[in-house]
Amino acid sequence: MGRKPEDYARLLASTLCKLHAAECRGVSPLVSDDSLRVITDTIAAAMDDARKIHIEQELAAVRERRERIHLHS
Repeated sequence: MGRKPEDYARLLASTLCKLHAAECRGVSPLVSDDSLRVITDTIAAAMDDARKIHIEQELAAVRERRERIHLHS
């Protein structure tokens, strides 16, 4: 099973903290092309997972409403 959106959020927060620490030390460049790619991919994956979870929750709610209507008909 894939990571939860919360897992991606923790990974992103950790990455941003490391970038901030590097910035405070004056390390250059702050964000390499690879780091930027990883951050971008992480955000995209988190958004995709959150979208899928939302869709699954909505479908479950629709099914439940349909079953209630069917039982009361």
